[in-house]
Amino acid sequence: MSRRSGFTGLALALSASLMLGGARPARAQQSTVDFTISGTSTIRGWTCNAKGTMAVTRGSGAAAPGFPNGVQTAIVTVPLKEFRCPEDEMTQHLNDAMKSDKFSEVVFRLQKYTMAGTQVTASGTLTVTGVTQPVEVPIALKESPQGVELSGSTRLDMTKFGVDPPVVMLGMLKVGPQIRLEFKGLVGK
Repeated sequence: MSRRSGFTGLALALSASLMLGGARPARAQQSTVDFTISGTSTIRGWTCNAKGTMAVTRGSGAAAPGFPNGVQTAIVTVPLKEFRCPEDEMTQHLNDAMKSDKFSEVVFRLQKYTMAGTQVTASGTLTVTGVTQPVEVPIALKESPQGVELSGSTRLDMTKFGVDPPVVMLGMLKVGPQIRLEFKGLVGK
């Protein structure tokens, strides 16, 4: 190969990579999100905690606090094995009910969002035990020196996701189907 054709090939490769570089999708920022789920039973209320991850790609959406160009995509993933309850037995019942041996995570995928001040209504799909359902989740956004703080809560009926609420102690303890999901996290700058 001649020096000239080698240079021409390199120039074409660089030109192509520069042109494609502008067409590449933006990279998602990974953040940690803290989750609390709580519910009731015939004996007492219960609460469990977990850490999940959120991948946010900025751009191409309505402006939001801390996101002047909006949000292109957001995916929240919570590994079921991350949930911790006050008692190991409760954690096991949660994992059994959520079929964590077969379905290892809960996933929310943002489809769209609407803004009202600093309040966002995120619409998307939530997948639990392999069942995907549409959900709307209210989220509060607040800019901080570290990035954008987000928090929110919603109620879910777990039976709509194929989860049978646990029944233990020969039926004396029955967990209610409604849960409250609370979360908070930070998307860095």
